[in-house]
Amino acid sequence: MRSMLRPSGPSARSLPSRRGLSAALPQAVRSRRQAPRRRVLATAAPVAPPAAAPSRSPSAPAPTSSSSSAAAAALVASLPVPLSFEHRPNLRDARGRLMLKNLTLPELEEWCAAVGESPRRGKQLYRSLYRRWIRNLDEEDSAAQAFSAAFKAKVAASASLAGGLQLQSVATARDGTRKLVFALVAEGEEGGPEGEGPSTSDASSSAAVASSSSSTALARGTVETVLIPMAGRADGRTRYTACLSTQVGCAMNCQFCYTGRMGLLGNLSTAQIVEQVVEARRLLAAEGVDIPIANIVFMGMGEPLHNYDAVMAAIEILATGLELSRNKIIVSTVGLVPEMQRFIASKVAKLAVSLHATTDEVRDYIVPTNRRYPLEQLLGALRAAFPYATRKGDDFVVIEYVLLAGVNDTREDAVRLLELTKDIYCLVNLIVFNPHEGTDFQRSAEEDVRAFRSVFLEAGRPCTLRASKGDDEMAACGQLGDPGLAPRLAPRLRPPQALAARLAGAGAGKEGAGAGAAVDKQAEGCAC
Repeated sequence: MRSMLRPSGPSARSLPSRRGLSAALPQAVRSRRQAPRRRVLATAAPVAPPAAAPSRSPSAPAPTSSSSSAAAAALVASLPVPLSFEHRPNLRDARGRLMLKNLTLPELEEWCAAVGESPRRGKQLYRSLYRRWIRNLDEEDSAAQAFSAAFKAKVAASASLAGGLQLQSVATARDGTRKLVFALVAEGEEGGPEGEGPSTSDASSSAAVASSSSSTALARGTVETVLIPMAGRADGRTRYTACLSTQVGCAMNCQFCYTGRMGLLGNLSTAQIVEQVVEARRLLAAEGVDIPIANIVFMGMGEPLHNYDAVMAAIEILATGLELSRNKIIVSTVGLVPEMQRFIASKVAKLAVSLHATTDEVRDYIVPTNRRYPLEQLLGALRAAFPYATRKGDDFVVIEYVLLAGVNDTREDAVRLLELTKDIYCLVNLIVFNPHEGTDFQRSAEEDVRAFRSVFLEAGRPCTLRASKGDDEMAACGQLGDPGLAPRLAPRLRPPQALAARLAGAGAGKEGAGAGAAVDKQAEGCAC
């Protein structure tokens, strides 16, 4: 990216230096840079000291504020400035402008320094984006009006405040759960409102796990976010848990998941991930709903660690810009072990692992990622990172386990899961399966769920039951997405021989189960 931005040939000589840029800036901007100041960021691009103001003959007219701003903006737009974060994918919109909502606070300060502004300007903009939710610097909002004309010109010339999402619809379930459907837009590209996202490769090999660094295609289509009302344990006050998506579709091809049927259509940018929360807060404020978004779970569409860089930057912005507690942010993964180990080492948020089986044979079938990272490798990494003997307090990993009738819900499965996790400081969270169109699976009987959980409770191990919320609006766990967007559906895998007969027997009643029969509407808990 840096080499693409660095000019070559004769035209390169005509580009202004940073010293020239400083001289062209309005006097109000230059005066703030005369006194030396302590460097704020270790990663910020160094800014040369300003040159003396150009001399002007007594008869020459003084430059107007608008002409100075225009000159500054023109220089900013043409100045090749290497930035430390340019290696990250999907930072720019279809016009090539830097989408500033992709940047963490240190990165935004670095960008401000690179265009001749004080890093303090980055803090000011950061607050305006995430505490005042401004959409652009032309708004009447006092936060937008606080910026100078010169700074607005720089932003207009080379950057964008857009979040890359447009709220399309809101569906509210009987229990108060809300599903927000967003259209993904890349401002400036031809072919749609605000421009639609660039094309991406299809997901014909969704069962294979690509490295996170290679999955850089920006998504197009729609993405879904869920707001789940939850009562606080201490005060009983209702708060929202926001379930965020990180991709359109998913490459992991978990056989029981509706999103997995889509395959991977593309990644969301950091801006698009963060914008889900910003737009949700705007929606609640516009409706006068006095319910805060207090918890974030990365359990929507996509595998978060398959879009690692974008997700990590989004977590930083959620924690610092939107002021959400890192202890209230949970990232879920099916078990991409290298990325998972990096995430654990970063300590930026809590981890949940979607296990869903106690043998490699079954997990190879329902969670194909297991073929690359089998149980021994995955659980070994968790034992090393969360040793039961030394971990304390809330520094635990959540083990997620969806119960599928006749597949993984026997007492023998429960005993194996208890044994597999005995050396891991963890909380086992059982998930009620939510049927959807075309599924081969059924929800476990209530007595089987109770029997499974009792194995842990009798052993003195914590085990919670996450039941359905929002399932009447396809907003519950495993129900997000629109397979109709996919050029072709992800492949269904052949079940192991030991399960084939049981699944065939269950198939006799699948018409009722597939249509959502036997769904317990009284279940309560987190939906994602």
